[in-house]
Amino acid sequence: MATLIITNGTSAAGLLREADIGDKVLPWNDVLHEGPVPDADDTLFAAIRAKTLADGYVHTESSVLRDFKHRLAMLRAHQEFDRIDLWFEHDLYDQLQILQILDMLSRFGRINNVFITQAPTYLGMQKPETIGRFEELTLPVLDRMFAFASKAWHAYTSGSPEDIDTLRKEPIPGFPFMGLALLRALQELPGPDGLSRTERQILYSLNRGVARPGMLFAQVQNMEEAIFLGDVSFFKILSNLQFCHRPVLMGLPQEFKPRILAEDSQRKEFITSTLHLTEFGQMVLKGKEDFLSENGLHRWWGGTELTTADHWRWEDEGEHLSRHRAA
Repeated sequence: MATLIITNGTSAAGLLREADIGDKVLPWNDVLHEGPVPDADDTLFAAIRAKTLADGYVHTESSVLRDFKHRLAMLRAHQEFDRIDLWFEHDLYDQLQILQILDMLSRFGRINNVFITQAPTYLGMQKPETIGRFEELTLPVLDRMFAFASKAWHAYTSGSPEDIDTLRKEPIPGFPFMGLALLRALQELPGPDGLSRTERQILYSLNRGVARPGMLFAQVQNMEEAIFLGDVSFFKILSNLQFCHRPVLMGLPQEFKPRILAEDSQRKEFITSTLHLTEFGQMVLKGKEDFLSENGLHRWWGGTELTTADHWRWEDEGEHLSRHRAA
């Protein structure tokens, strides 16, 4: 009986192969909490995501498109596999991937003999001899789970976070970590101070003496219930707090680019630089200034485009979502 394993990325995929679990292992390799995640057909979706994921160094648009074409072909050929197993973790990165994959399988008519393993810790940190222990958590994906996944995926790729906010509050069948993951996604919207939760955690930690980017990365990770940001994602966010119209921090030697991490001297200079909050940063951290009022906004949250003139904000107190439009 041929089994296809689908998992979050290359590290977990390599471990599963070494452990000889499944006949084929497919890593999903998409950071769905970054950049536009549109409600689009598979071809257009791949093209848009390839532009987001290409870094001009490790990943090019053509290499990402090649990977996406391969994974799409694998799912369309699902009849070649008697069984499909999803191996994923508890964090936002993985939970969004689960939604997309189950929605795709449902669209392709594959709802039988699909199983899911949801680990309460990080698959990539396991060893080949230990990763198999999570097989005892494997459960079949039921019809109501497919239905929820499709509903939540279309909510995430729509032009508003409202439906995600509604769905996370309702009973969620079969996905024990999904509610917290969707809440964490909402916390990456700007807050009353104009900062996302990640940005706020950076300023909070810097204000308490964690002044080097490498140490800040570790500290901010420790503040998460379930770590979902990689170093490249984190350093992009950190860099944007300095290289903007009115910075909230200073001290980085240059604007972050992924190639920096591959060049020893630049990497060391970047991650060991000494940072400090600006006066404006101190005021934002105290809730007396709004980061967006000075620096504007243009980024994506799933399929929702956030701009200075029209964006959504999230307030942790009362877990309140609100839309802000320019008059």
